[in-house]
Amino acid sequence: MERISVNQIQAAPYLNVPRLGADLGNVLVLAPHPDDESLGCGGLIALLREAKATVTIIFITSGAASHTSKIYPAEVLSKMRESEAIKACAELGVSNEHIYFLRAPDSGLSQLDELALSELSKTITDIFDEEDFSSVALPWRRDPHPDHRVVNVIGNMTLQKIDKDIIKIEYPIWLWKNGSTPDWPMEGEVTPYRLDISAVFNKKWRAIQKHESQLGKIIDDDPNGFVLTENLLEPFSTVTEYFFITRKELKSLDGNYFESLYSMQKDPWNFQNSGYEHEKYRKSISSLGDTYFASALELGCSIGIQTKMLVERCDHLTAIDISEIAVDEAKKNCVGTSEITFLVGDVTHNFPEGKFNLITCCEIGYYLSLDDLDILFQNIANGLEDNGKLLLVHWTPFVPDYPLSGDTVHDRFTSFAIANGHFRQVTIERHESYRSEVWEKISGERDM
Repeated sequence: MERISVNQIQAAPYLNVPRLGADLGNVLVLAPHPDDESLGCGGLIALLREAKATVTIIFITSGAASHTSKIYPAEVLSKMRESEAIKACAELGVSNEHIYFLRAPDSGLSQLDELALSELSKTITDIFDEEDFSSVALPWRRDPHPDHRVVNVIGNMTLQKIDKDIIKIEYPIWLWKNGSTPDWPMEGEVTPYRLDISAVFNKKWRAIQKHESQLGKIIDDDPNGFVLTENLLEPFSTVTEYFFITRKELKSLDGNYFESLYSMQKDPWNFQNSGYEHEKYRKSISSLGDTYFASALELGCSIGIQTKMLVERCDHLTAIDISEIAVDEAKKNCVGTSEITFLVGDVTHNFPEGKFNLITCCEIGYYLSLDDLDILFQNIANGLEDNGKLLLVHWTPFVPDYPLSGDTVHDRFTSFAIANGHFRQVTIERHESYRSEVWEKISGERDM
């Protein structure tokens, strides 16, 4: 299996800063040593606190093995590093009552037996039960430091005991500078995301500076002691943080989910008035070129805002959505347009009959499980005429309710097209928060 490249990670979709607190909820951070919290996810912590989310940080060790010093022996160094951690956390907005020190042996976690690991996990579980956490941030599973890897194991032991869909956020530390090829994520193993921390970068940097013992500013009787050099700090000196997210597999969102959503608000995504949505519609439709279509199918028409724009490019448009409420609104928004047939149905199991020159699959793929997404792709392949076009558009930032990410949907279709050999890619565009592609069904290929 191929590894996710550094370039792919650095071009990953963004987490949605305005909704970060709502998307991730209260977050428990597991830090192997004092300073890992600031280096790996200081920006994330600061943004969550600004969003009024609760952040609790558990330091597994107190970092006493960073130096061998007569002036600062292990017991003294531990207290110093704990004090530095408290000051750093204060810079990030985390108060003392949300900080825990477990004081496990620094650089010795890999020597602990199963019982000792279980005891650490139980302590974390007890803390977890005190708060309504939705997410856990922990070191990347193959970060090239033994303590980091063991903390990941302890975190997973804890998550196995919790009967709740917890978002797992892994943060790399030494992967950037010391990682070898086997340490990097594999395709399909995790979903990488970026986080723009420009609004709180100064807080993160001040937090890092609070770890003075690790910056070569205090301990001068250990020439071989650890120092966060300028080179080592380079990956953490930017306004972007990187995370690898995994979660339990979710089922497809069903009709009840959307009926409930539309019953509370007739336009839950503000399609009617959003300048962003209208510009996205315009760009997406223009990517189809000058082609005029005899028969088009819009999957997931919602309240019909894009529908009105699509119908101008075809003789007849079939528009379908899983929500009856949404379709009723779409009919109102498209009143007077006789070239549209509206349907209510689940496109994985009740795909419209007939053949189409254009099928649009916009902002619906991530609502499905992988199995249902594969069914949808096969339905699309069967429903398209030879030389017909498929417009694929999806939001790429993380959304906790959705079983898949937008990138997963597009990558899955690329794999589907390669495996079946009956599509060619016409265009691909990546915007800051969505991905748009046009595919053409190759003439002469038989339906699957």
